[in-house]
Amino acid sequence: MAGEHRQSRKTRLALALAEGVSPRKWASKNKVSKSTAYRWAKEPKVKARANLIRRRAVDRAVGRLAKRVTWAAEGIVKLADNATSESVRLSALRAIYSEMMTGSKFGGLEDRMTQIEERLDAGTANAS
Repeated sequence: MAGEHRQSRKTRLALALAEGVSPRKWASKNKVSKSTAYRWAKEPKVKARANLIRRRAVDRAVGRLAKRVTWAAEGIVKLADNATSESVRLSALRAIYSEMMTGSKFGGLEDRMTQIEERLDAGTANAS
């Protein structure tokens, strides 16, 4: 019973850490000693849980943004095509250029990472 309660507290600590709350602040709000909170925060399972929570939050945010990418690109293109102000038009054109450069660099990086992961997987399979 006590072990389950401790695990529940560690899970709540991991959630707080993922949200940027310090172990000290979490400890005072949850009536746990600061030294215990810091010790728990250093545990690999608590760290891993906090990282997983963070990654899931980022994945959800990226998913929401991905739904709007085409809409945003169309808006920038409209500004570039139709803006009467040269500074607005230039900003829109720069945004298009900049985003294309960033996207192409990211695409290349993603391809290289995929190749590295495939090599690692092949090496692991050969070692087994």
